[in-house]
Amino acid sequence: MKKILLTTLAVALTAGYVLGGGIVTNTNQSASWVRTLSRNASTGIDAVYFNPAGLGKLNNGLHFSLNNQTILQNKDVTTTFNYLSTNPFKYEGKVSAPVFPGVYAVYKMNKLAFSFGFNPVGGGGGAKYDKGLPSFEVPLSTVVPILQGSLAPLDQAILGATGTDPHFRDVSGYQFTTNFEGTSVFFGYQFNATYQVTDMVGIAVGARYVTAKNTYKGFLKDYKINAPASYGGWQTPGTYLRTVASTPGLDALTKATLQGTAAVLDVQTGDKEVDAEQTGTGFTPLLGVHFSPMEKLNIALKYEFKTAMKVKTSINDNKDGGGLFKKDSTINSDMPAMLAAGLDYNILPALKLSVSYNYYFDKNADYGKSLEGQPVANDKVIDKNFYEIALGAEYNIAEKFIISAGFLHAQTGVMDVYQSDQSFSLTSNTIGGGLLFKLNEKLGINLGYAYTMYDKGSKDYTVPIGSNNVPAKDEYFKKTMIFSAGVDISL
Repeated sequence: MKKILLTTLAVALTAGYVLGGGIVTNTNQSASWVRTLSRNASTGIDAVYFNPAGLGKLNNGLHFSLNNQTILQNKDVTTTFNYLSTNPFKYEGKVSAPVFPGVYAVYKMNKLAFSFGFNPVGGGGGAKYDKGLPSFEVPLSTVVPILQGSLAPLDQAILGATGTDPHFRDVSGYQFTTNFEGTSVFFGYQFNATYQVTDMVGIAVGARYVTAKNTYKGFLKDYKINAPASYGGWQTPGTYLRTVASTPGLDALTKATLQGTAAVLDVQTGDKEVDAEQTGTGFTPLLGVHFSPMEKLNIALKYEFKTAMKVKTSINDNKDGGGLFKKDSTINSDMPAMLAAGLDYNILPALKLSVSYNYYFDKNADYGKSLEGQPVANDKVIDKNFYEIALGAEYNIAEKFIISAGFLHAQTGVMDVYQSDQSFSLTSNTIGGGLLFKLNEKLGINLGYAYTMYDKGSKDYTVPIGSNNVPAKDEYFKKTMIFSAGVDISL
């Protein structure tokens, strides 16, 4: 009972919004990526992010790439628990990112290239839960059976003493209103220097400055139980217990116990509101190498070091969710180290195939995960590091038109204990496609669409009600659509 409402009112938003990428990292960073799903060996302008060592392959001069994606995601949880008002109950989360930018600039001069990139390396959207989450409702749903079990002995005692059953235990149902909205975005500002050592080998060194911002707004209010009509019907649990305590003939200890419990329930089931913000910054060094043993073949490696980061909490108008958020508190919010490898090969003059592989060192990072209110390291909740592998193909159907398609498999390695309605990681498969229209040698337009299908996940757990542990089960599901457009400009 002490955990009602304080169980959680926050969602681990960053993990909720991940699209292409690992548990907290976005790699869907250009319209070209959306239409191919494989860019780790890119020698185009988006190599600023995917393969900075490959920028030495660009022509001398200035190059720009402007990209945007519109991302729509469903993030749903279905819960089975005997005391929910509807069983099973589906909680629908709507995640949207109408603006997901990718901006790149490169200046190439002979063997040197300097570049800048700006993009959402984590998060990047907003989530809305009109009906809350299981962790909101499950604790509240236990109030009814707890009252039923606690008041039954009192009914029995009064029946034995007077011959009349007052039916105080006949509490049925509950209701409340809730709403939760959150946003999260980790913006990356990346700077690279590239040196073309030989015609075959290019190297790069870079750094990314990351700014993180999470916002949480929501409420839970008007919680009521359906008491017997003769005692007033719908009312707060505290009000009902005070009504029971006013029954003539009760001894002083029973009255005091009922009134004390009523006061506790007033706090635990009273209106709660949150308006909080978390902000932080981090720094990511990175290294890259590009190898072209022949004109038709590109091989690339990139290593991004871990971004150690903490976010600090601020509270607006003292709306702290009933103590859930603490002003000026900090939690870890790392981004993991990542190893990226890529290869592309022109098997025909008009056909290029590519392969990309990303490996995320999740177990060595700290995502601020908590179990039973206590922070835990990633290696306690993650068994295997996340990885993804992608295949892409591009085909010149005409002088100015290239069509493309891709497939990406992402494999999570989290343990069951990691999963929760606030933060779950699922294995997925993505298909994408689109086209590149080259208006001329200096201007190209990329259009793409991708759809991600996730495996279902689940978690079994128990909910304490009195001395009993009642079984419950959550099932997790996501699906994602991305629409993208970008323009590449060379001067």
